[in-house]
Amino acid sequence: MSPSSLRPARRGFTLIELMVSTALMVIIVLAVVSIAADTFKAYDRAVADLSTQSEARSVLDALENDFQTAVIRPDGRCWMEIVLPASSATGGPASPPPAVGNLNPAEHPIIMLFAAPQDRPRWRPDQTSATAPRVALKGDVCAVAYRIGQRSPFNTPGTGNQQIYGVYRTIIDSEKTFADALPIILAGTAAAPKSPWDYWSTTTPGTRTYGDYNNQKYTTAGTPLINPVVSGSSGMPWTLDDHNFLASNVVGMNLVLWCTSSLPQSTTVTVAPVPLTDPLKRPALMLRPILPVNKTDVFDQGAKFSNGTGYRAAYSTGTSSADTLSAPLHYAPTVPSVPAVVTTGTHPYEEFSGRLRIYSDRIYPDALSSATAPTATQLPYLPYSLRAIEVSVTVLTPEGAKELALLQSLPSANVSGSGTKVTTNDFKRIIVQQGRAYTRYIRLLSNGG
Repeated sequence: MSPSSLRPARRGFTLIELMVSTALMVIIVLAVVSIAADTFKAYDRAVADLSTQSEARSVLDALENDFQTAVIRPDGRCWMEIVLPASSATGGPASPPPAVGNLNPAEHPIIMLFAAPQDRPRWRPDQTSATAPRVALKGDVCAVAYRIGQRSPFNTPGTGNQQIYGVYRTIIDSEKTFADALPIILAGTAAAPKSPWDYWSTTTPGTRTYGDYNNQKYTTAGTPLINPVVSGSSGMPWTLDDHNFLASNVVGMNLVLWCTSSLPQSTTVTVAPVPLTDPLKRPALMLRPILPVNKTDVFDQGAKFSNGTGYRAAYSTGTSSADTLSAPLHYAPTVPSVPAVVTTGTHPYEEFSGRLRIYSDRIYPDALSSATAPTATQLPYLPYSLRAIEVSVTVLTPEGAKELALLQSLPSANVSGSGTKVTTNDFKRIIVQQGRAYTRYIRLLSNGG
């Protein structure tokens, strides 16, 4: 017998074994790929959430600091004002700034107030010579403004795919506030009330200067700061200059103002003199909201309610079970007599659609002024004292910002609307899919909050 015959015969894998092993390998690979894909998706979601949280925190922290140090003095003058851009509401501001891109005007309000922010400028931006010591600024009250803009952080204003939405926060230093802004407010009278809008949007008599801390100097600006171009370096309104940039990819800012009233809970009086009474007959210390509304936007949340379009339905009185769910705060089985808030139009009681002027103990929405004479069915103002502001900001994820930038770079033939290259439906789809909303309730400590 030869040695070769003693060795065992070699045999390969059968076809069935190869098929089974291949199937097992495919299953293992698919499982690994699936786990990896889920891991990457979770990572992308985490990165998106961290990015949007960071941007939202920048805005909310700054607003909280400014609102909590807001100056609201009980001297019968307006110390805070909120204006909706592109508003045509009766009594709205003269020549309001245009709407920004695809944003709903009610979702990018301009906020103007006086506050003592912790990050206010502490030193004068100019020096008489390179060796001169720095000069400290006196005082702590500064004029502050917030607005949402759309521009490129790289050039001015930038191509479509470079432009991003962002919140801009402008601070006028304490000395220039005392010299230019406060005199306007203090000059207001009952017959001719003044408000922060009179400072930010009109030419100050004489020469107005503001500290351009980006260029380390004071700059003469005889024109308004909100609308016209006053900054030669950027070609944009000074409030939209680069050094005022606060957070990127913010595509919405919603405000709900919570107020209290100490008015008596009596019925409406129809003979002169007409006393100011609480039209909704709520306890004096109960908070009630005032909020902006854009009645022309059919996409508003309140469009499905019986009261009509806008968010107004959430805070109106109602008579049906449906209204009970949509308006739990102000629902009443029997609708009380609610005085009209303006002399013309059909505005519900606690909303504004153009401007809101805030005093320590009263609030003037839209057309109302202290010179408005009340009648049996009208009030000259909202007899409320602001106690807190609920701020909600909507921030796009990095993926949503990329998609929006891609749509903005489309040819001009796809332009939809003035100043935008994104259709309304595409913009709303991106917001729904890639937007993150963050809300903070801020108490106004300076006004009894």
